[in-house]
Amino acid sequence: MEQLISKPVRFLDGDGFLHGFSTGRVSVKSRFRTAKGGQYLSKINFLMDNEWTEYMPIMVWVIDHPEGVFVIDTGENAQVSQPDYFKQEGLVLSYINTRSFKFKVCEEEEVGNQLERLGYQQHDISKVILTHLHLDHFDGLHYFDKTEILVNRLEWQKPSFALPSLYPKWFQPRLVDLNSTDNQFFSHYASLTRSGEIALVHTPGHTLGHCSVLVKSRELHYMLAGDVTYDQNQLVNNINAGGHQYFRKSLKTISTIKNYSQANKLVYLPSHDNDVFVRLRNDLYLK
Repeated sequence: MEQLISKPVRFLDGDGFLHGFSTGRVSVKSRFRTAKGGQYLSKINFLMDNEWTEYMPIMVWVIDHPEGVFVIDTGENAQVSQPDYFKQEGLVLSYINTRSFKFKVCEEEEVGNQLERLGYQQHDISKVILTHLHLDHFDGLHYFDKTEILVNRLEWQKPSFALPSLYPKWFQPRLVDLNSTDNQFFSHYASLTRSGEIALVHTPGHTLGHCSVLVKSRELHYMLAGDVTYDQNQLVNNINAGGHQYFRKSLKTISTIKNYSQANKLVYLPSHDNDVFVRLRNDLYLK
């Protein structure tokens, strides 16, 4: 399976790159990825499900922009498959996390090692941005103890199934307040660069404070979409994941992204879609 891609990107103030790589693979219960039943019944259904999905990537993205280098999410680490990895979170959360997900992660795939292969050291990273606080998005944080880490304030204050026992002891992110604007698409967002080419946009549904990172280049826009959906097909066909916490908000987010894509050439890049490498390489935007 493909693991890494580097895409040259032209920004207003110079050339850059959008890198993407998988920090291992994850398989989930089929009804965790695709909901059966409503917002509440779907949770029971995926816990009782005996069918598993194929293995999917656990993506990390790197935006090398004239104003800095931004890492989006930190992926997974090789210790996640240890039998007692979740024990400090108690019986219920330990049971859910050990019985609903199967990981394949080796140390060479962890975010720090892959950044080194791309030529980046920790001091080169301007900021780490977390789309949300689920473990496969924060579990590489130990590589960034000297880097500023950004989290949407709402996600920090009202997380869904976060596992704080797995946070590094030093972890205290800078909380970002999203601005309420009259933007016709995303009503709450925060620009992360002076140019406005990188922005944190509120895309709730998977969690209440879930955010995506919107990247604007001269030719295309890219959405690093976290877990808005598990793949592009779910976006196109308005399909909720069983793991989403807010079904109505999720469908509204999906509608907003599709409306945005009608006005802008948008390449949609969620974190667990095997096709992100093909779409990024070939500039396959939503139509």
